[in-house]
Amino acid sequence: MISDKEALDIATKIGVQAKFDGLTKSQFENLLSSLDYVQDPKASLLVAAAFAYRQTSRLGKGKRTADLVANALERIYREGGKEDARKLLGLAKWIFEIVEKTRLERTPNEFTDLLRMLAGVRAT
Repeated sequence: MISDKEALDIATKIGVQAKFDGLTKSQFENLLSSLDYVQDPKASLLVAAAFAYRQTSRLGKGKRTADLVANALERIYREGGKEDARKLLGLAKWIFEIVEKTRLERTPNEFTDLLRMLAGVRAT
C-alpha cells in the first residue's frame, strides 16, 4: 500500500507535470470521474489510466502527465484500491491548483520540496 507521504510525493510530480504540460483543472475532474466508469473497483484503476492516455491523444498534450498517472494507478492496482487512487488523484488536483499560476523554476523532487519552493526557501 502506498503511504500518505508517497502519495503526496507522487501527487506532487503529477500536479506539477500537468502544469508544465498545459493541462487544466477540468482534466483532473474528468480523470477522477473516470474512476466511476466501471463498477469493478480494481478495473476502474485501469480504465482511469487508459482515460489519461485518451485525453493525451484527444488534446495533443499531456503525455508525461499521463505516464505518471498510469504508473501511479498501476502501482495502486497492485497494492491498493479505488479509494487510494481517488485520494492520490485528488491530491494531484489540489497541487495542480496550487501551482497552476505559480512560476516554478524547477520540478520539485517531493512534496516537502514543493512546500519549500512555495515558501521561498531554497532546498539544501
